[in-house]
Amino acid sequence: MKNLKESFESIYEKYKQKREKFKTVIDGWNKRRSSYHDAFELLKITDAQAESLMKDFASGAAVIKSDLKKKIKNFKANYKKLNEITKPILQQWVEAVVVAVVLAVILRNLFFGLYHVPTGSAEHTILVGDRIWGNKMAYFLDEPKRGDCVIFDDPLFKFDRNSKIKLLWQKYIGFPIPLLGLGAGPDNWVKRVIAVPGDTIEGRVEDGKTVIYLNGNKIDEPYVNKHPLIRARRSKGIIPFETIGPLRVPEFLHLSERDNYYYTYDTSKSIEDQTFYRLTPDEIVQDPMTGKPSYSEPYSPTYNFDYEERKFYCVDTFGPFKVPEGKYWMMGDSRKNSKDSRIWGFLDRSLVHGRASFIIYSIDSEEAFWFFDFIKHPIDFWFKRVRWDRMFTDLSKYNGKIPCTTEN
Repeated sequence: MKNLKESFESIYEKYKQKREKFKTVIDGWNKRRSSYHDAFELLKITDAQAESLMKDFASGAAVIKSDLKKKIKNFKANYKKLNEITKPILQQWVEAVVVAVVLAVILRNLFFGLYHVPTGSAEHTILVGDRIWGNKMAYFLDEPKRGDCVIFDDPLFKFDRNSKIKLLWQKYIGFPIPLLGLGAGPDNWVKRVIAVPGDTIEGRVEDGKTVIYLNGNKIDEPYVNKHPLIRARRSKGIIPFETIGPLRVPEFLHLSERDNYYYTYDTSKSIEDQTFYRLTPDEIVQDPMTGKPSYSEPYSPTYNFDYEERKFYCVDTFGPFKVPEGKYWMMGDSRKNSKDSRIWGFLDRSLVHGRASFIIYSIDSEEAFWFFDFIKHPIDFWFKRVRWDRMFTDLSKYNGKIPCTTEN
């Protein structure tokens, strides 16, 4: 009983100190609003509860302990409610936003993530403008398997390690706040696991076509993009200025046009009636030598220029390499448009976020934020840009396997 009395007295002292503040704030409300009457009634009930509990402890009469506990609990609950509803509106909003942000960060980093796809490296499994649901719990107790579509941090990204705060901000929050010196985090990429620790991986060019050998066996890859890529120009952003007064317009807001986008192109259909992307003749970039659209053919070798050696090399000829422990060999489904392990090597397990599970929604747009495209095309947006047929598309067809393995 002594402990109960001490518990009540502790909360009652706080209530006495704030009671006049509660009354003043409530009296200042418009008496015609329903919340005024509810709050005033709550204050009267809390006063009555406090008076009743003081009498119980002062009388020395036998009181059932469980009843006393319940009365103290109700008194505490009403005190907390009064404390909450009489906070300034701005404070309530700030606290709500902080709680929402903290909860979002926890959910995003531990359970799931919604990812915007900005490039066509995984076409035609995943298209530019898809918003993917990433399952971050998939690899808590398991490891990525061959064939999984995995979401991971850009392996070439350099974290700001000048301070622990900046490092943690980039790793767990990600969006930039230049005025506070907080930089953006790494981009999130989606590639397919081709080889896991212990596997031997090799890339060859046979009869002019690229092939992959896994543990000595040439593998058939039905998920690889079999369509050519066509070069096109498109615009991004909504503000046609680089600066506004002394302030520089963020890159994602600045209206700019690029002519080096490559999209999967179905040669059996016209430009206006494409399967994967909405294209117009004006967007197609013509080859200056031939005056025809510029294509990149599937399965053809890709060459990069080595600036140190001063020569071109084929990125599709590599290995054989044995994949070390804690590493993975990742490749995009659109091999002609993917910066993957052929360029930057093995992926470290620590960079893996989770598994790409399904497409939430899809918009045929380069914009990182869908409402930018809505602002620019308010009518076409719903009928030509939203890909209704891709919503909730399952991405797990090849998860956990590399199908159709054949002996060399």
